Amino acid sequence: MSLRFKAWMPAAAYVAILILSAKLAALSIDAFLPPGATIECKSPLSFPKYNYPFARAFGLTTKQPEKRKRAAASRPEATLKGYTLTMTAVGTPSMAIIVHNRKSKLLSQGESIDGFRLEEVYTDRVKLVKNGRTYWLSMKKSKSGVATIVSKKKKPKNGELIKQIRQEGNTYYVPRELLTQMHDLKKIFQYIAINPVYRDNKLVGFGVANVKKGSVFDKMGLRKRDIIEKVDGKPITDEGDAFKYFNNINALDSLSLTIKRGSERKELHYEIY
Repeated sequence: MSLRFKAWMPAAAYVAILILSAKLAALSIDAFLPPGATIECKSPLSFPKYNYPFARAFGLTTKQPEKRKRAAASRPEATLKGYTLTMTAVGTPSMAIIVHNRKSKLLSQGESIDGFRLEEVYTDRVKLVKNGRTYWLSMKKSKSGVATIVSKKKKPKNGELIKQIRQEGNTYYVPRELLTQMHDLKKIFQYIAINPVYRDNKLVGFGVANVKKGSVFDKMGLRKRDIIEKVDGKPITDEGDAFKYFNNINALDSLSLTIKRGSERKELHYEIY
């Protein structure tokens, strides 16, 4: 028996050396080559995924590459409810009119309504930010694609209200309903064109570039090339000053404008009834 066992020793040693060499070669291949391909089977039935690295074929374990973690989906931007966007004006500065609780407010870019800061203005939507979260407010559109404000009450036409403006000297009596209907920059710019006027790099007022004949502004005494320098006796030194009055026009009972016409200055008074 001992002689037969001794006869098998060289062969057994050769087989052991061969297996050990194969395992070492498998570890070396896994260390220098990229991970083995993953075979996926897709069908109505579910199949497991198989992965066959060289070392695993010989019963050895190697460090597998970490699976990529799916990027956490960012929190979706919210849509603002209870607020309505009725108008946008893209320019310098960009502005928007937002209605909440039946009250409209004109915002310049950077201003806020109920803590919502107006960050970006587009022709059909605006971006607001509150507490680090982004909200989008889109303009409602009719079938024709024009933004509309739905109202059950039938309102007098703009032309009928313009006829109700009365003038007594430099005082004009203006129906409040007309101002309410004109509380829309898009409508305003259809009848009048105004530009900021600067002297020595300082804003000194707004110049009237054009006034449509027969419009509400024509009936209120404004003329082409007039420069509006003051509102209620206060000089206009910032573009936002005039828009603050515009924003609160529905709450005003009277208003006065100091205008420069040629070399003269005039006071135009408005009584709102």
